[in-house]
Amino acid sequence: MTRLWTGGDAIALIPDAEGVPRSFTWSNQPHTVDRVLSRWRVDLFWWRSRVCREYFKVITASGLLVVLYRDDVHEVWHVQRVYD
Repeated sequence: MTRLWTGGDAIALIPDAEGVPRSFTWSNQPHTVDRVLSRWRVDLFWWRSRVCREYFKVITASGLLVVLYRDDVHEVWHVQRVYD
């Protein structure tokens, strides 16, 4: 089962030099990224309300499986999906 936040919950995130998430704080809980499972970009609606995001599906050191994304238009990181 998964929980999806369509707008995403804003988070504080620390990326590495290449922009890959290394750790993040969500709901006042720190999480260290153990590994990145996949990475993809979305760039839609450039002709009206642009959506430009980079997504990362990651596993944390505690075993949490989540999808994070960076909103490139607003320069904010979000948690979008959490897997049970």
